[in-house]
Amino acid sequence: MSKSADKILNTAESLFNQQSFTAVGVDLIRDESGCSKTTMYTYFKNKNQLVQSVLQARDQRFRQTLTDYIGQAEGLNALNKIFDWHLDWFQTDTFKGCLFVRAVAEANVEQTEIIVISRSHKQWLYQLICHYCCPQSGIIDLADLLYTLLEGLISRFLVDGYNEQIAQQTRQMFNQIFEISKTGSV
Repeated sequence: MSKSADKILNTAESLFNQQSFTAVGVDLIRDESGCSKTTMYTYFKNKNQLVQSVLQARDQRFRQTLTDYIGQAEGLNALNKIFDWHLDWFQTDTFKGCLFVRAVAEANVEQTEIIVISRSHKQWLYQLICHYCCPQSGIIDLADLLYTLLEGLISRFLVDGYNEQIAQQTRQMFNQIFEISKTGSV
């Protein structure tokens, strides 16, 4: 992708994250990126395609940074890395909740591709968690639990602000459930 296309994409992502998809128009993206409208429409035929491209780029970056962060960890160590990666994100100045959830909330009936991209992103995270949960006893679906905890923390910390005590209590609870599930007794 060209430098101009990257600049437009990065500017659009930042603006969508700061405000919303519906509040940000192509004129604002053009002005903030310093590119002409002609240049913008050379790379993105319309705003819908730009939103899709933003979500695809964010998804690729998310997958790469998270898998790099996990590294060679396995099992509970890998799950804790996934948890830590999210906790680090929650504490950034740019944390405004999940852009994929917001995209789905703002999408209209004609924007099915936005929903498909967002669903794929969430399914990938769920499958990653499943991979590291390893087949446990089946009494407790650990992947569902951790996935739901992370999704819940995204909303909770967006609304209430990050709380280290809650974050660590949630981690401790999950780790205890993980260990209990290995024994098969709850």
